[in-house]
Amino acid sequence: MKEKGYGLHKDCEICIIENIKEEKKQKLENNIKILEELYKNIDNSIKELKNIFDNINKEKDEIKIKIQKIFTKIRTELNNREDYLLAQVDEKYDDLFFKEELIKLSEKLPQKIKIFLENGNNLNKYWNEPNKLIPSINDCIKIEKNIEQINEINEKILKGKLNINKKIIFSPEEIQNHNILEQIKSFGKILDDSYKYIFKKCPDNIKVEEKTFIISGDNQNIMTRTTPFKNWNWTGTTCLNQLEKGKEYKWKIKILKTTHKYILVGVAPIDFIINQTSWHYGWYFECSISTLCSGPPYNYSDYKGFNLPKVNDEVIMIMNMEKRTLKFIINNEDKGDQYTNIPIDKPLFPTVLLVDKDDSIQITNYEE
Repeated sequence: MKEKGYGLHKDCEICIIENIKEEKKQKLENNIKILEELYKNIDNSIKELKNIFDNINKEKDEIKIKIQKIFTKIRTELNNREDYLLAQVDEKYDDLFFKEELIKLSEKLPQKIKIFLENGNNLNKYWNEPNKLIPSINDCIKIEKNIEQINEINEKILKGKLNINKKIIFSPEEIQNHNILEQIKSFGKILDDSYKYIFKKCPDNIKVEEKTFIISGDNQNIMTRTTPFKNWNWTGTTCLNQLEKGKEYKWKIKILKTTHKYILVGVAPIDFIINQTSWHYGWYFECSISTLCSGPPYNYSDYKGFNLPKVNDEVIMIMNMEKRTLKFIINNEDKGDQYTNIPIDKPLFPTVLLVDKDDSIQITNYEE
């Protein structure tokens, strides 16, 4: 605390030492109390910090182990497949052509034939000699067996010559190989849960070639239909994150590619079935006709037309879990129309349904 006074220099302010003493004394007492409180809590803070660090490391190690197990399994399957294909190559070539040992056998044939030819000519001298008759017959049998073996070798050689123009081909071709390598390069994602909307994948029991949609994007938030249009069979999926009661959610659907804008965006209850062939389960905005639509089991009218503008690029959805309302803003234009009294007795999830092959949308958080 400063007080005005005059020393030798009238323009200088001076501080009374007693005032400084009282000020610092009071501040010291406060600081001692702060230090005492810190000392009481520091052990718990350190223990808590260590526990947090240990848990983080545990989670990190678990993820690493999971990655290692997945890639070990992939490498094992690749090695098994490689061994199988290599064995198939040997089998195909051996079946169509001939082995190297056949060449070695054929190289011995001239000398072998010459020997048996000489033996055969010599045997003709002994037919009238009773003591040499049985050995001669045995030698004849040997010659017959060897002729059979020689003929078998010749047949294999002939077969190999006939198939000489046949080609063994390995598939995939280079472009397919490139696609496989690109998939491997992009396989796996490391994400955190700060991104709220990640699509559910097709069920594991559906074969790859039969899957009705694929999930992509850095945050697995892009859905693309892979199957062709057929009998108005909507293909859909929900996001992984359940909408919590009492909160308001805002997210944006961006249409990346579409043929006829046969796209429904909205929310659906937990019993929504992935690959469901109807749009009955949920509350949606249908982009192709710019209308709200819903259906059983909650007995909303099938269609609620509100003359909303046609969709070009984006639909913003706002779900208020406290008021149980869902509204849509189309291309930044809010008409104020919305669903009301949406049941929340079952967990709700953001949901998308598509009809046309290659139609693709992206879901993101909406920031005003």
